[in-house]
Parts: sequence; C-alpha cells; structure tokens
Amino acid sequence: MKKIMIFSGTTEGRKLSKMLSAAAVEHIVSVVSQYGSDVMEKSPYLDVRIGRMDEEEMKEFLSSSGFEKDDVIVDATHPYALLASENIKKAAAFAGCRLYRVARKKDCTGFSDEICFYENIEEFAKFADSSEGNILLTTGSNTLPQYCKNVSAETLSRTYVRILPAKESMDICHDNGIEMSRIIAMQGPFTVEINRALFRQYDIRHMLTKESGAAGGFEEKMEAAAAAGVSCHVIVRPGEDADESGEDIYRVFEEITGSKHIPKRNIVLVGAGMGKTTVTADAFKILREADAVFGAKSVTAQYSEYIRTADVFDMYRADDIISVLACRRDIENIVVLFSGDPSFYSGAKDAYDRFRMWDEETEVTVLPGVSSVSYLCAKLGMSYDDAVITSVHGKNGGDAAVVLADLIHKNRKTLALTSSAEDVAKVAEIFADRGSDVTFHIGENLGRDDEMITVMSAKEAVSYEGNGKITVLFINPSPERKPIFDCLRDDVFLRDNVPMTKECIRHESIIRLGVCHGDTVYDIGGGTGAAALEIASLDPSVRVTTIERKPEAVNLIRRNIENLGIRNVEVIEGDAIEVLNELEAPDCVFIGGSGGRIKEIIDIISARKKGIRYVMNAVSLETIEEVSHIIEEYGISDERAVQIAVSEIKKAGSHHMMTAQNPVTIFSFTF
Repeated sequence: MKKIMIFSGTTEGRKLSKMLSAAAVEHIVSVVSQYGSDVMEKSPYLDVRIGRMDEEEMKEFLSSSGFEKDDVIVDATHPYALLASENIKKAAAFAGCRLYRVARKKDCTGFSDEICFYENIEEFAKFADSSEGNILLTTGSNTLPQYCKNVSAETLSRTYVRILPAKESMDICHDNGIEMSRIIAMQGPFTVEINRALFRQYDIRHMLTKESGAAGGFEEKMEAAAAAGVSCHVIVRPGEDADESGEDIYRVFEEITGSKHIPKRNIVLVGAGMGKTTVTADAFKILREADAVFGAKSVTAQYSEYIRTADVFDMYRADDIISVLACRRDIENIVVLFSGDPSFYSGAKDAYDRFRMWDEETEVTVLPGVSSVSYLCAKLGMSYDDAVITSVHGKNGGDAAVVLADLIHKNRKTLALTSSAEDVAKVAEIFADRGSDVTFHIGENLGRDDEMITVMSAKEAVSYEGNGKITVLFINPSPERKPIFDCLRDDVFLRDNVPMTKECIRHESIIRLGVCHGDTVYDIGGGTGAAALEIASLDPSVRVTTIERKPEAVNLIRRNIENLGIRNVEVIEGDAIEVLNELEAPDCVFIGGSGGRIKEIIDIISARKKGIRYVMNAVSLETIEEVSHIIEEYGISDERAVQIAVSEIKKAGSHHMMTAQNPVTIFSFTF
C-alpha cells in the first residue's frame, strides 16, 4: 500500500483526510499548530504530525518515514502559504513522490470595484500609516510580524487583530507588541452579522483580509464592510491565477485510492420559521456547515448572510433537488429550507418520503421551526391548545371556504393558513350574511419587516385586501353546539308533493353507507334531497352529488339546499344512466330511486372503480328480487339486508292512532 502524506492548512485538507479515513486508508497529516490538529476529525487511520517544517526538515521526515517513488504527497496548505508550497514541491521531488495540489477557488466576483488590492502586507502598511480611524486585520497571525515592523507606533495603537484562539497565535501577538485589548481571538465561521457587530464594537474604519474564497468567509466580510461603510483592503493571492487551481479533491482521492468516492449524504429539512428573528440556533449552525442550500427564493434570500460556503439553489421540490445531487457528488451536507415549521402543513412531508425512497443510505432528518400559528397566538397573547387548526392554502374554489366556515361555526377558536386575502374575504362573506359576531385576527407576513396583525369583524373582513402570507385566528364567542349523533328531522325539509325517504329509513340507510371524511357520494333519485342533505350535513369535507330527472324535484332540492345552508351538495338534472359517465368516480352510492335500472347503474359505476359501498332501498317485491339477483350474479359476499316497518303515531281528535308506513328493505354491500 502506498504511503500518503497531506500537508494541511485548509478545509480542503481536512475534507480529504476525512474521505481517506472513511475509506480505511492510512495517512499522515502535517499541521503547523495544535489548533490545526484539534480541528482534524479523529480516526485510527490518521496520524497527525504537529509543527512547522522547512524544506530540509520535510525531506528528513519523508526519508525517515520511508516515503519513496510513487508514494503520495498532497499540498493542501493555505493559498497564501507560498513558501510552504515551494518547500513541499522540492521535498516531494527529492523523495520521488507524486505531488498533488488541492487549493480553493479564487472569488472576488462582484466586489472588485469596492476593494483596494495589494501585492503584500508591506504595501498595505504604507496605506495604514496614511489612514485615519481603526484598522482590523483578518489575515491571521502569520502576517503580524511584517505588519508591525512596517507601521508606526500610532498606527499600531489603532490596529485590532482577529486571530484563532490558539496559543501559537496569542504568542505571536504578544511578541509583536499587540495589546491584549486589541486581540479578538475567535474561531469562525463568521456571519455577516458577526462581522458587522465587530465593526461597530471596535469602531473599525478599514479592514485587511486575504482573497480567501468562500471557505474563508470572504463574501461575508465584504457584505458586512459594505453595510457598515468600512473600506476593504485585500492582499491578492500569490501564484495561482486560474479560477480553479490544482486538482479536484475527489479526483485526487480516486487517484490515490483507485476507488470512487461515494459521499455519505445528510439531508436536513429545516424549518426557517417566520423570518430571521424566529429561526433556531440549530438552523443557523446547520446553514453555516452546509455544502448546498435548497429552497424557494423568497426563503433562501432571507438567510443569505448565514450561508457561508454553500451553493444556493432556488428549488424545493424533492425531484428537482435529486436531479442536482445525482450529478454533484461534492454536495454531502444538504439543507432544504421550508418556511415556518416543516412538520406543519408543509411540503417537507412529501420531500422526506421521496428522499428516503431515492437513497436508503442518505440520512434524512427534520429540524422543526416556528409555525405561523404559534407565532400569531404568541403575538396576540392567546393559547392555541384549545383551537382547531387547518389549512386552505392552495385549495382554490368555494368549497374550501365553506369547509373552513363550518369549522369556525362549530368551534370557539379556529386557526387557518390561507392562500391569499381572497380566502379571508370568502369566509367573511359567509359570516357577514349570518350577522355573526366572529372576529378575524389576521396575521400578514408574520416575522418579517412588513408584518401586520389586524383584528376585524366579519363585516369588515369582507373587504380585506392584504398581501403576502396570511394566517388567521378566528374567534367565535358562540359556537354551535351540535349533538354527537346529529340527524335531520323530516319537518326541516320542504316537501310539496315529491316523495321523500322518511327519517328512520334515511338514518339507517346512511349508517349502512359508511361515509368517511373526504368521500365523494352519489345520491341517485334525489327526490326532496333529504338523503343527500343529511349526508352532506355530517361532514363538510364530504362531496355529495344528487341526480334527479324530474324538474319539479330538482327545484325542490335546490330550495332545500338554500333553506338549510348546506353548500357541499351538487344537483344534476337528468337521467342517471346518461350523466354518470361524466362524473368523478364515487366512494359511496345511495340509490333511493332507479326507475327499475339498478343493474345498469351499478355496471356503469363499477366499470370505473371497484370497492364502492352501495346502499339501496326497496319497497316493491320486484325491486327486492332485482337486487337479490344482482348480489347473486356478482358473487357479492358482504351483503346485508334489513326490512324495517315503521308506524308513526298521529293524533286524531282525542285519540292517538298508529299510521303504518310501507315496509322498506335496505340492502348494503361493497362492489
């Protein structure tokens, strides 16, 4: 096995070492200081050598360690460590080893007009002596001796230095006369906000840095300086002029080991909260360590100053993200930003499942955030443990408003995410028509600079015209108290001379129909609409279509809908045989009247979908026989049938007489 030695001083060197360790490849890493050793990821395959070496010491070390022809030397030192790179090059040639250079990209894109460039620290020292105001050096402790030799005592007295919190760095500051009060010993990464805070704290007017690329926080320094009015001074990177110098780190790994690097990816679905003021500390940390950040542009833009080295992609759909990851193996730590809380009415659920399906080896985790409902209630000083929470976001059409209005009508507190001000206005119209005293607590663009919280009555909210993201807390001081088993009595329906499925039969039929939340139900032979309206009244999420061929009955059904205020019923005039193919396939079908064509109706419906629950009422012997033949012909095994004979007591003069109704046979089965 070939010997491998990495001269490390950058993130790239640490990353290559981590890859080799993961592949169980033994290697040596040379670092200058104890701090350089501390930040290396520990591994039984890693041997760390601490201390600065000149050319002769490098040659001696390689010789004593048995390095020879075709063994590997990797130069991953800092781009400004020009002398170290030259010594490594000579030592590798002396030992006959293969040499690879891993260096980070140069990147002053977008800032060149705002920067003063210098070839070396001595040139900057001349500017420093001619300047006024405090100076901050962020070039590391190695440049301090030359700077201190070339500036006046007055300039040195207004110079602050930001260094790593390592003993070696502190010793260099002390040896060169830097007072303790002017030493800022901190370990990065540094966000734009941290940089700006330091500028304010120490009244900095000029900053010196190196062309250190994204890994060195160059962009964050430039943005902070521009915002704070601090002049920027940069020592240009020596030697390497190409935009991307040296070997690609993954290609170096593959050439060293002879195997392909397959990254172990980590995907974190991060809740971005309502805005920068509500994001968690864990989220900031993960953002700073990410290789790539995905999310809607409106979300990622808010956190750009916290994204240090990551590539940013304006996308949040899992399939789009996967298409990027499939061709970018350098992306190992991935953050997908979702507004609010990803566990709360978020696209994160589908994304989580899709990522897990795509690659079982990828670790997918969810980091919770602050949801708009908790934020709004906190701002209002109200609890939400006793509230009903829902969302009509992205649910266009009047049905969504009707369903939401039904929840508000039945509950004291209802919290809802909406798509727009139009959703709020539609709900408000429903309550304004009723003369309701429901109040609308409307949170607009919560957590942002243009946040607005408005309290309105239903009448006022009809004309609400807010913009952006809207969350509403509805307070209903007098919610409807409905019986647990809520049935409609016969006397609530307008009847005229249209036949109606009577109360007892209707209730038993609906129970046997087994309607579930969100079902689509057909009522064939609507009559007065009693069955359709009773079903629809049980749950506003149920969609009921009643089909009736007689015009007078159709008009009566519409009058009953209006009279009872039940909105989730659609009335279709026509023959069931002719209209069924034009409708969405149902989950349940109630047949109250068929004109003797039950089999034709079932054949049309079952051709489109199986597993439908059917309930039908039979009064005549012929209908009972027809249904019995259908059950036998189709081999239905779960059929149930019950015959109910109801006698209603009616007052006749001074007596109460039993008035018998026709016995009805109720059939139910799944087909």
